[in-house]
Amino acid sequence: MNFDHSISQDLSIRSEYDTDFSEKSTKLMLAFQDSLSSGDPAQVYKIAEIAEQIKDLQLVISEDLEVLKLYCAHSVSTLTEISIKNGLPKDIGESIKKNCFYKIARSHNKGELADININAFEELLASIKKYSMKQYSLVIKMALEFIHNNKFKFLYAKDVAEAISVNRSYLSKRFREEVGETLTDYIHKTKLEFAIQLMRSNVYHFNEIAELLGYQNYSYFSRVFKKYYALSPVEYIKK
Repeated sequence: MNFDHSISQDLSIRSEYDTDFSEKSTKLMLAFQDSLSSGDPAQVYKIAEIAEQIKDLQLVISEDLEVLKLYCAHSVSTLTEISIKNGLPKDIGESIKKNCFYKIARSHNKGELADININAFEELLASIKKYSMKQYSLVIKMALEFIHNNKFKFLYAKDVAEAISVNRSYLSKRFREEVGETLTDYIHKTKLEFAIQLMRSNVYHFNEIAELLGYQNYSYFSRVFKKYYALSPVEYIKK
């Protein structure tokens, strides 16, 4: 992993806004990037336990709030880019980044920004472990990419098979062996996980979300949702 580009970007931001970040804070950020690339968070937590590093973090969060928002957004963007390069589907990474940007814009204090940065790291790392396509064969990678890129359409297993030009029975068998669940289940879960994000945004009505994700109507969407979460969409969002 080449960090020269990331470091130069960091330094340009710091120079532009006259922000005095310590050398150890830079090393901490690199450790975040290292652990994300390796999938091992232990080194970051070990660094975080060192008092001197914590002192440096306090130095960072003493800066102007708007400058910190810029730094936090840059940090999240960098971590997302690394995650995608390490096998995280792009739509998952971009969704996490967008959600973080939303929180950053609405943060009111420096402590919230620090939490957003840490939470972004943990969420990206967990998502890499869950969704990373590096562990799969080429045909399954193609299937996963097609599903994630077409979550706004209603898909059947045959649609995925046709899109990547393989036999449906072969794909279904191979998918279950490698991913650990049926192709149909994965399609629905991908849609529903995105639906939950939309529901929490309070931007769309539930029937609009159902339509957006390609379901025939809200009733069918609700039945599918309850099958996987044991709650209706309304019940889930209220819990």
